[in-house]
Amino acid sequence: MKHVSLFLLLIALLSVQPLSVLAQSAPSCSFQPDGSIICTTGGGNEGGGEEGGGNNNSNNGGGACTPGNHLAFRVLDYDASTSTCKVHPIRVDNCTGEIIGMSEQIGTMSCEMPDTSPPQHPCTSFSVGPGGITCTNSGWNVSARVTFPEVYLDARPYPATLVRWPTMVRNGGMPESSGSGGVNYISNGGGSPNNPQVGDWQNLRLILTLRPAGPMFVTLPHVGDLVLSNGATQSIQWEVPSHPAVGAGPLAGSIGGLDELPGDMPLFVGNGRAPYKLFWELRYQEYEAIEGCLAGPNSNGNYNCGGGTGHRGITGYEWKNHSSGGEIPPSAVANLPAALMADVNNDGTPDAYWDNNLTLRRMDDAGSVSNPQYQHSWNWGGIIYWAVREGQGQIGWPGQ
Repeated sequence: MKHVSLFLLLIALLSVQPLSVLAQSAPSCSFQPDGSIICTTGGGNEGGGEEGGGNNNSNNGGGACTPGNHLAFRVLDYDASTSTCKVHPIRVDNCTGEIIGMSEQIGTMSCEMPDTSPPQHPCTSFSVGPGGITCTNSGWNVSARVTFPEVYLDARPYPATLVRWPTMVRNGGMPESSGSGGVNYISNGGGSPNNPQVGDWQNLRLILTLRPAGPMFVTLPHVGDLVLSNGATQSIQWEVPSHPAVGAGPLAGSIGGLDELPGDMPLFVGNGRAPYKLFWELRYQEYEAIEGCLAGPNSNGNYNCGGGTGHRGITGYEWKNHSSGGEIPPSAVANLPAALMADVNNDGTPDAYWDNNLTLRRMDDAGSVSNPQYQHSWNWGGIIYWAVREGQGQIGWPGQ
């Protein structure tokens, strides 16, 4: 009954004075994890009846909070030219921050938006590693994870070629990758699935997507740096065999998957990777009041619609779809490993993430990677091992 009485008191207050009067001092506005804005007034005792408490009794910094609640305003629209907000008055629990009551009246009040920009993503924490990226929002208890997709480097001949032999490499594809997580119901307005209240959310889904942000970059010893756009093919050749004297490293027998080669054959070691950008999308339905024209005057005896025969008010309620989204740059991720930072535009600031999930596929003379006679693939997390044999009978080749 206490919440009901507080809610009725709030409506009564709103019926006798404008919202701007309620804000006895300039309201403090802050962005929420979902991108919404909540403003809290600075004056007056907004406590919870016999439990006491007030606007300044919220738990700031970990100390014990005084049970109760305070008046706040959910911002629906902001007019920067007049520094006014269109708002819904709400009651917020001092200790949990949960909305426990909301007026159906919409009004305006003086307000100033926070100096900081609104959050560019809904993630309160990140976990990033070679396998993928996890975004968690602790307020909604939702987590989404997206894995780095396989990017493909097709090669012929592979895993061994000859000195000065025309060798082909191809960017075989850089697909997108998505992952999502969600919750069925969030009681922003104090309701439940069977008894929704204005401000409640349902069917929330957080979606993360990794999309290619540039070409594939490949580096091979004695060949150099290759830049391969999606589907591009390039011919290369080595001038020296893979020998320790010219920088060849591990032996084939120490590398898993290279059992086709003699175990004592030295290998050149290169690498390949592709830059990706990370995007987020938030989808949910919010329970909202529908405004329309009702017959007769309002509680103050005034008419404001229907040609002077009615007044504006709540005519019903419905679930409305909402969505938002954007990009999550590397600068938003604390403690991001340097090996995953990509500076695609070479301005000195990382603007993408390196995908090292490189799969090498052997192709036949026609460029097919699905020919059963040749088909084979290898993945060493971005490392490229390649054997180069000394050419046999090269003297007398055309062009030599």
